[in-house]
Amino acid sequence: MWATNNPSKLWTPGRTLTIAFLNGTQEAKDIIIAAASSWLPHINLNFDFVEGHAGDIRIRCDGGAFFSAVGTDALLHDEGATMQLGSHLAERPRFFAANVMHEFGHMLGAKHEQTHPLADIPWDLSTIYESHGLTDDPDEDDELTRSKRDWLHDLYIDCADREDSIYSDYDRKSIMHYFIPQSWTKGDFQNLLNLELSDNDKAFMAKAYPYPV
Repeated sequence: MWATNNPSKLWTPGRTLTIAFLNGTQEAKDIIIAAASSWLPHINLNFDFVEGHAGDIRIRCDGGAFFSAVGTDALLHDEGATMQLGSHLAERPRFFAANVMHEFGHMLGAKHEQTHPLADIPWDLSTIYESHGLTDDPDEDDELTRSKRDWLHDLYIDCADREDSIYSDYDRKSIMHYFIPQSWTKGDFQNLLNLELSDNDKAFMAKAYPYPV
């Protein structure tokens, strides 16, 4: 697991974070609370889930997208959602819960594990580009294509700078690691979808949010 080497991005240990639901069914809220609370035994923070528009974290449940502000960046948004959790699908509760844990990992300050400073994944760039409608030649890119290529590298391919990061070992079982199909890599490498917090996830956050000695 890894995070940006900026202490101000992490919450102050011992703090209670108010987490407001902007909308959502009661079933979805129950799953969100249970999944998010999976982090609590390992961190010196508390979560206070409330209804309404006032909260350190504000959750909207709709659409298919999942995202979250990273760490204390949530405080830079005066209104609206700081976290979106796509619509809950009753037939896929474990998938929904895993995405909740992932987004709460971002909320705690963690970044995507596939861009870990030590990841060194053997990407097959030609295949990745082709699957996203890109070519191998960046000189052929127009502005929209360059933006898409940059997004792809930021999300998957480019590893974080070691000097600008705090990190534990690269962890393929991390809840912060994306699914990576075999066809996107060279050799025998793929990463399946992780549905639970890994031991490394728990240990990293325990150090980021320690209890007093």
